[in-house]
Amino acid sequence: MCGYEDLVFDRSIMRSTLIEEYQLLCGRSGLRTVYNAIYMLGMLFGSYIFGWISDSYGRMKSLMVAVVTVSLSGFLGAFCSGPMGLHGYAFLRFLTGMGGIGCFMVCFVLAVEHVGYKYTMLIGIAIEIPFALGEALLGVEAYFIRDWTTLQIVAYLPLLLLLGLYWVVPESVRWLIGAGRLEEAKAIIENAAKANGREAPVHLFKTATIVSSDIENAKHAEAPEVKATVLDLFRPTKMALRTINMCFQWFSVTMCYYGLSFASTSLAGDKFSNYFLSVLIEIPGYIFCILVMDSWGRRPILSFCQAMSGIACIFCGLLQGQTDPGLQGLQVFLSLIGKFGASASFAIVYVYTAEMFPTVIRNQAVGTCSLVARIGGITSLLLDLLKVYWLPAPVFIMGVVATTAGALAVFFPETLGEKLPETMDEAFRIGENSNRGFCTFTCTSVKEMFSEELKTVPREGFNNQAMDVEKE
Repeated sequence: MCGYEDLVFDRSIMRSTLIEEYQLLCGRSGLRTVYNAIYMLGMLFGSYIFGWISDSYGRMKSLMVAVVTVSLSGFLGAFCSGPMGLHGYAFLRFLTGMGGIGCFMVCFVLAVEHVGYKYTMLIGIAIEIPFALGEALLGVEAYFIRDWTTLQIVAYLPLLLLLGLYWVVPESVRWLIGAGRLEEAKAIIENAAKANGREAPVHLFKTATIVSSDIENAKHAEAPEVKATVLDLFRPTKMALRTINMCFQWFSVTMCYYGLSFASTSLAGDKFSNYFLSVLIEIPGYIFCILVMDSWGRRPILSFCQAMSGIACIFCGLLQGQTDPGLQGLQVFLSLIGKFGASASFAIVYVYTAEMFPTVIRNQAVGTCSLVARIGGITSLLLDLLKVYWLPAPVFIMGVVATTAGALAVFFPETLGEKLPETMDEAFRIGENSNRGFCTFTCTSVKEMFSEELKTVPREGFNNQAMDVEKE
């Protein structure tokens, strides 16, 4: 046992910390892990709340609400003091988690919806790179600002400047069309065509208007169709096994990603250097996925990266507590290999899940997997409580889970080259006619992967004349 008044604090790294401010030491040290997990709990709720706001009121409005939530909650956290300060800070961390995942999730959807089909995979993965750079920026701020309250203010308050994006970034055209706001969608497309020096597809505007009217009339004329529910993810057995396996992949990926991120500052060596290396290693992981996903396939990459991350974590955990400088350096290296694999897997599961499940339950599939992923993030933090029983336990367990996930990923069907399934039957048939082996690698140039043919917009007069000629 120890008393707070008997402790001597080392201020060579930080002048003041949350641990000292709220006396999370001695018998209260376990509360650090519990309150850290509250941030992940906020992410769990935020993914659903901001998903609903985004679908109901638009991407940009949802993004603005998320920016205000994460900025103000983080800023106000710097002023939590007194007997209830810890509880107030915990509540604000919950809101920060909600706003943080809201910002990332809405930006991800907005970016993907702004590009053509050919660039969906590229943008869906490349958007993770600024995420890693933002983490690195936080490390720079922490290096120069060694007081936790000042760091909170500097890290969060400037985020309010992002509200200016509301007048710069247009709303998602896809969302506007889906919401029936065709005139606004037309205006954005016309502005984009003008900025790119191209003609606006006026003929498509008229077609969209006609189709929209037909859909509205059909809605009133037909009986309401039965919508798919989350229960459809677990029936029949084939779909249930696929869903459970994918949920486990998300659980494993999130556990390893956040577990290694938080553990980076507790490894041997300089804390700031370890943190920088841990976040910057994500970028090569994302680039690796961009270059090989359309050449090697989704299934082998996910299996390989999960297994690589898992094996690295197992040996990294077993090296915990070593005092030999060589072994300490090996431990840091293994943690970086694990983070590389976890980051790459994170990028893959988003794309793979969307491609594997049919349109009728795709949203439910991604939402369910995201829910399980947040549980994985919370678990990664709570595993830290096992250190008192066995020091390598947290990272070792993460490694075992990731290795198991890598083995289970082999049982997925390969979606490379398959069209997105619309129905359950189409989803079941994915990969049935494919003769692509697990180790098949197709060499494709970057130009071939991401080049997109720009078609000339047909003119109305020319089209009508062509149709008349065909009739004759």
